[in-house]
Amino acid sequence: MMNRMGVNTTMHKRLGKVCLLRALFALFLLACVVHAEDAPVPADSAHAAAVAAPADSAQVDSTAVAAPADSAQVDSADVAAPVDSAQVDSTAADISQAAPEEQSSGGWKRIFYWPFEHIVQPVLNGIVYPIAQPIRYAFDNGVIETAVDMITFGEKRNVLLYPIMNLKPGNSTMLGFTYRHRSVFLTKDYLVVSPQYFANGDFYGDLRYTKHELFGTRLFGGLRLRQYLDRDGVFIIPGTKESFVMPDSSTYIDLRTGFPLTEDGRWSLEFSGSVEFIDRSLPEKAQDSILVDPKFDISGRGLYQKFRQYPLKMTLLYDNLDFPFTPSRGSRMELGVRYVFVSDYDGLSNDELAKSLGRRNRDDFGDNGKNHDYMRTDLMFQHYFYFGKAETFHFSKKEARQNRRFYTDFNWDAALRMWRPENVRETLFERRVIALQYRLVDIWEMEQGSASFDAFPFIGTRFPMRGYKDSWAARHVMSLSAEYRWPIDYYVDGVLFDEYMMHAPGFTDWSFKRFYNSWGFGVRVRRPDMYWFRVQLGFHGLHGVNLVLTIAPEFR
Repeated sequence: MMNRMGVNTTMHKRLGKVCLLRALFALFLLACVVHAEDAPVPADSAHAAAVAAPADSAQVDSTAVAAPADSAQVDSADVAAPVDSAQVDSTAADISQAAPEEQSSGGWKRIFYWPFEHIVQPVLNGIVYPIAQPIRYAFDNGVIETAVDMITFGEKRNVLLYPIMNLKPGNSTMLGFTYRHRSVFLTKDYLVVSPQYFANGDFYGDLRYTKHELFGTRLFGGLRLRQYLDRDGVFIIPGTKESFVMPDSSTYIDLRTGFPLTEDGRWSLEFSGSVEFIDRSLPEKAQDSILVDPKFDISGRGLYQKFRQYPLKMTLLYDNLDFPFTPSRGSRMELGVRYVFVSDYDGLSNDELAKSLGRRNRDDFGDNGKNHDYMRTDLMFQHYFYFGKAETFHFSKKEARQNRRFYTDFNWDAALRMWRPENVRETLFERRVIALQYRLVDIWEMEQGSASFDAFPFIGTRFPMRGYKDSWAARHVMSLSAEYRWPIDYYVDGVLFDEYMMHAPGFTDWSFKRFYNSWGFGVRVRRPDMYWFRVQLGFHGLHGVNLVLTIAPEFR
């Protein structure tokens, strides 16, 4: 009974939150309608009325001039005149009677509008002021343009060097930099170097090199090196969000090549191979390890051990997007199949376990002799819908300067004018992009219960599932993400997003019991040909808030 009462209380609290939000939203809409109805008559209408009046008087004058020529017409005009004057009198009477009614109804409307004008508006001004003033200073003094010039080098402006950081408190605090260089050694090659140093002494390094038109052909090739030194690495039990610490000192070497299948380059085929030296160790604190929790068998997963993996992947791609990192039109499809050869696990000795756990009551962990190979399939489809009369989604620098005034000089009246019926179409569907992405990821073990721990895909802020701070691991995952984007400035876009995810232990075991949603908003900073970073706030239901600050794009 007590449990049932607790559940009912929780449901009542949630319903109360929803009702409160709906009530506030209803008041906001009412204020918008009132403001739109009370709007003054446009100048064009008044001008039309003024022009129409002389036309009527001219017609009367012409009738008066023409009257002597035909007495019959004069008589008819004389008879008609009282009728016209009666209509005028009745119209004036109607107006005089309607005026008090309109004043009365306008007074009631002002009662509803008054809180928004005298309470909400000042509060919003106070909230926006600490943000608006630095933004106004940055815009007025060209800080953004100057910053871009400061990080751009070379005669052809083909070199970028800029800092990256994560200022979240704790061990995730990070400082680093990214170096990007086009045509560094040869024409149409691209080098990226990005080291990152964390507050607890951890390190991550990433080096990428890509060359197009290899040997004068349409082939391209790429090399990538990654090094992890992460004492806060985690393992997540598949099908859950329950995680345990497992320090990571792994090294990855990736090679890839590909070529277009069609003349226009929209269809292409890629092949890649990797050598992965997996090195996972026991945590410093025994209570952080899964060894103290009997709920998951680690004998076949390679936890806290060293081994090697050799993935081979083939990917079929379709891409007709107008821009690579800020697309507004077109589609992108990716179908990938990866087979991973996994070596035997090195095992864990009793001495290592005793050092971590402080006791010697376990046998050595060794390889169980099973086949640890697995296969992973990825399906991803994106489509972008563009709305607006402008030829491109991106602002020119002149248009960006004009648009800044709305965000730096926030005004309640200006905001409401955007939502008047005659302006809604332009507000919602001018230079707007709706982006959709569907993903389906599955793993297939060659021998049940023996695939290595990192075979399971992670579902987190980069999947994306931005409303949750922690991540899932699962065998089968499918997600649908939708974003509404609009340009704020030359380098900045606004984003509203809504996304759904479902995971399953088996390919035929999909259930709404494992169905999740997150939503939120934020900004993305980019150039048409380069993505820099994004800052977004994610929510799930009416619970909590998750800050996403990363250099990784939302979609793959």
